[in-house]
Amino acid sequence: MQPLKHLTAALLLGLSTLPSAAGSLWSTDGFDMPESVAYDPVGDRLIASVMEGAPNAVDGNGHLALLSNGGKIIDASWATGMDAPKGLAVMNGQVFAADLTSLRIVDAETGELLQSLPAQGSVFLNDVTTNGREIFVSDMMTNTIWRYAEGTFEKWLESPELSNPNGLYWDDGRLLVGAWGKGLKNDFTTEAPGSLLAVDPATKAISVVARDIGNIDGITRLNGRLVLNDWINGKVFEIGTDGSSTEIMSEPAGLADISARDGVLYLPHMLEGRIEAVTLD
Repeated sequence: MQPLKHLTAALLLGLSTLPSAAGSLWSTDGFDMPESVAYDPVGDRLIASVMEGAPNAVDGNGHLALLSNGGKIIDASWATGMDAPKGLAVMNGQVFAADLTSLRIVDAETGELLQSLPAQGSVFLNDVTTNGREIFVSDMMTNTIWRYAEGTFEKWLESPELSNPNGLYWDDGRLLVGAWGKGLKNDFTTEAPGSLLAVDPATKAISVVARDIGNIDGITRLNGRLVLNDWINGKVFEIGTDGSSTEIMSEPAGLADISARDGVLYLPHMLEGRIEAVTLD
């Protein structure tokens, strides 16, 4: 994991982007490596994960920040005591954050860290999603998905077919998985692009929804449209029901775990240290 220290510089020097076609509602900077944004219905506000340093650093600097729906920072260090938190999900008045090798559980009202549940044998826990009853967490480096339910956090699915799983999204009775791709290199590019996968929760059978998209990070629904993004080049795609992919936005490299609510798409610009809210035509 040492090459992660050089990842930011390499990507900024080596990649170019097209201007975004989206309508920006607001953009808030001042974050050190923001990775994910989740809506908190308890307080009608946004929660952002901030790694505050390298994505693999065990340094205690990671935290969660609170923002208003309009992008104003309410509390830059609302929940602390983490290392490099990434994916977020809110369920039953609690916030669940993937943090390297542990699942952090935070009180959604107070920001108090309630529990830290270790995932034994994990390396790089990344994204989190929920179906309202369970929490699912991806481990990008071990081709594994973990599951939290009724106080128990355990390995749920391990398969090379997951191809370095990153993004997760619960979608109408299935678990969508954004694969980063096979042949992971030191600069986090891959020998082959990742595909959008679906896991049947009853049988754990894995199928391909859309093939060879890229290095998939976030997955969400925006006004009913299935949308995902490629972290390496910042592109955002809409996935059709036939498995087709259409580029709908191009943002700077390092666009992390996108999410959406009420027609608004939230963009954590990890390498730029800002969070943006946009609408699409």
